[in-house]
Amino acid sequence: MRYPIEQVSDNWERRIINNGYVQHREVYRNGSRGEWQFYISGFGPTVEGGTGRCTVLKEGGSYDHFVPIDANNRIKINGRWYDRRYWDH
Repeated sequence: MRYPIEQVSDNWERRIINNGYVQHREVYRNGSRGEWQFYISGFGPTVEGGTGRCTVLKEGGSYDHFVPIDANNRIKINGRWYDRRYWDH
């Protein structure tokens, strides 16, 4: 599925995906682009079994404070797990 891409500066793009989650990526001088990443602003407590929660940026500057994160640093957004290369803090 393709989402509209917004150029926010010479070297950054962003898009809004399902349920209003914001992703950003770097645009390099050679024209290549980095991975789409979610922005995590903070982390909550880790519970038994290594699962915790984190706070992820959403559209309009709001945040989802209850995004699961597991012991392998994967976050779960819209029912899908994303490993560390797909989020930034």
